[in-house]
Amino acid sequence: MAMATAITMDMVTDTDTMRNRKLLVAATLVASLSLLQPADAQQYSKYNSFEFDPIVRALYQPGNNLHTSVKPYRLDQIEKHYNTDSLIRRDLYKPEGHMNIWKRIIHDDLIKWDYKESDNISVSINPYFNFELGKDDDRRTWVNTRGVSFEGHLGSKISFFSALYENQAVFPYYVDEFVETRGVVPGQGRAKTFGDEGRDFSQSTGYLSYNAGTWINFTVGYGKNFIGDGYRSLLLSDNSYSYPYAKMTTTFLKVQYMVMLAQFTHIDKLERLGDERFPYKYGMFHYLDWNIGKRLSLGLFESVIWAAEDETGYRGIDMGYIIPVIIYRPAEYSVGSPDNVVMGLNLKYVPWKDAAFYGQFVMNEFKLDEVMSGNKWWANKQGFMLGFKNYNFLGVKNLDVQTEYSQVRPFTYSHYSPITNFGHFNQELAHPLGANFRESISFLKYRWNRWHLNLEAMYAIHGKDDLHFNDDNFISWGGNIFVSNMLRYDSHGHVIGQGLKTRIIHGAASVSFLINPKNNMNISAGVRMRDYSNDQQDLRSTMFTLAFRTSLNNFYYNF
Repeated sequence: MAMATAITMDMVTDTDTMRNRKLLVAATLVASLSLLQPADAQQYSKYNSFEFDPIVRALYQPGNNLHTSVKPYRLDQIEKHYNTDSLIRRDLYKPEGHMNIWKRIIHDDLIKWDYKESDNISVSINPYFNFELGKDDDRRTWVNTRGVSFEGHLGSKISFFSALYENQAVFPYYVDEFVETRGVVPGQGRAKTFGDEGRDFSQSTGYLSYNAGTWINFTVGYGKNFIGDGYRSLLLSDNSYSYPYAKMTTTFLKVQYMVMLAQFTHIDKLERLGDERFPYKYGMFHYLDWNIGKRLSLGLFESVIWAAEDETGYRGIDMGYIIPVIIYRPAEYSVGSPDNVVMGLNLKYVPWKDAAFYGQFVMNEFKLDEVMSGNKWWANKQGFMLGFKNYNFLGVKNLDVQTEYSQVRPFTYSHYSPITNFGHFNQELAHPLGANFRESISFLKYRWNRWHLNLEAMYAIHGKDDLHFNDDNFISWGGNIFVSNMLRYDSHGHVIGQGLKTRIIHGAASVSFLINPKNNMNISAGVRMRDYSNDQQDLRSTMFTLAFRTSLNNFYYNF
């Protein structure tokens, strides 16, 4: 089914009417909350680091009816099957009785307050930091991150989380080039410069969550979300900077349904004047996950991105998209097809305990006769992922392996209007390579007591735009999702790797000692080797790092 490309739109509803509609929706939600029975307070897992996540490796079991593809995980749902505190501590020693400050630093939350006699209130405070030294060829690199997080629950229905991080850093050459080109630090927003090589940046995240009943949860937050069972995601990943969102999650029987509204920022130019703001856009996401039997899960995904303001005027939140049970393609077509719709599937099969085969399929546009013709039409925008993970591999306790392959055709996630691309703050909302790529990535992890060994290997082919083209001669080859797909050179003959065919090889190894499992405080030493080559560049580098950190989030530097 081809997406229409007409730009004509219906007249935008005036501001007063839009405001009244928003108030009506808010009133309806509040009224619905009063009709529901309270449930136990829930908190989302803060352990979102791929390297140190203590929760995920216990979830891939036949018949447990957990929905593993929506992250961050809800700990109240996992508590029905596992003791989450035991998963987090991973059989490491926990002292009983009174804990002095030293024991708290290495075994528990730094500050913790529980008041359960009448109000069931719990609050914990933890440090967040990363003090890192490194070397990239002749450049000395370092990271200085200081922050703090607050989390807890108030009574039986409300939970919260808030964190603030302040950072200064000198990055490896290739990361610094990324920051210079895009104006943002990978996954962490805009950066100011200081000195000759330094970057200064900050980030805040948080959420407020309300359990409205046994089946329904409402969350408003500023952060990231992830859909999928792999390291990468072609549907929605945590690759980009944090964003404001509101979501509703409904879980009943063997089904989980998530509806989310998010606001994203489009960086149309790197330099801003005075108080000039970046233009912004909205995204609406539906995801239905169904556990079929004891081993198979099927997830259905759809999303739509639209500009808050376009050539017809201010649109704001489009009321036609926020209905939680509609299909976006007909709704998008009914307003003149000005928006960017992405649809997809997520599959998981658990063949045995602690293992899973998984896959994803993503589709931006599709026309069957063009696919069957074999002429490589530019708007056949699809991609897929196949992967396998196995915890306690070959019966060896704490030996974990994971491997996956992804490929995405040119122009997938892009749009004729750059603002409605599938991105936020000049970073991709799905795969960090954007589109027009093939990638294979694999991991081996082993844990012995508090020691962690991590090995990583990545190989990718990415079709990039020619670096020597000036603006007058610019041609998009479909790898950069932030460029209008109207700048393509032709309508047919588009293949993966076209343009400036670039080979990217990453290899990494690290050894870490886990000090405190409650906040993933660890000391780590590692090495990363990178080979980046095409007809115009041949860049090789070896980076060494030594870090003292709390590893709670993913930041992707393998691109």
